Amino acid sequence: MKKVLSIVIIFALSFGFLALVNNIGSDNTDTALAEEVTLTGKGKGFGGDITVSVVVKGEDILSVEVDAPNETPGIGTMAIDELPNLIAEADSTEVDSVSGATFTSEGIKEAVNNALSNSGSAEEVTLTGTGKGFGGDITVTVLVSGNDILSVEVDAPDETPGIGTMAIDELPNLIVEADSTEVDSVSGATFTSEGIKEAVNNALNSK
Repeated sequence: MKKVLSIVIIFALSFGFLALVNNIGSDNTDTALAEEVTLTGKGKGFGGDITVSVVVKGEDILSVEVDAPNETPGIGTMAIDELPNLIAEADSTEVDSVSGATFTSEGIKEAVNNALSNSGSAEEVTLTGTGKGFGGDITVTVLVSGNDILSVEVDAPDETPGIGTMAIDELPNLIVEADSTEVDSVSGATFTSEGIKEAVNNALNSK
């Protein structure tokens, strides 16, 4: 009886070991079969658009390269130098922003997220829309990828300099960061702000 029991135990242990070896081999095979793919994405930094090239293999982020020529030297450039390695090491954008360079850090993470989420599933599309500002028509050009608003450019030549122009300078970045027009109007420039949001909504609804 003891001999039979020993044989059963040995068989069970052997079967479990073989299953473990097969699982490990399968995981390694899956990793080996995955191809390296380069993805691109855009985000909004402190000085303007940030573009990234992200090399991935399966679920692994192998490298992140950042093109952000308008970020502040010595401040935004700290994020450009440090953040890509942190993202690659973590295989995620869920990492701390670089101290003192929050806007650039968030722009890099936004760009990487856009690259990862839109890998072959959504094309960039340019939309236009018109709204009514304080001085006349406001026209916007909105670049979208899937549900992400990548950029907003405003053409509003009749808005009041120093008042309406504040909304033209500030509001597009807020809309891009929120991926929505549900943002606060710029203080003192309500009519222009509402006109920009109306124009963006009309552009998005034209898809």
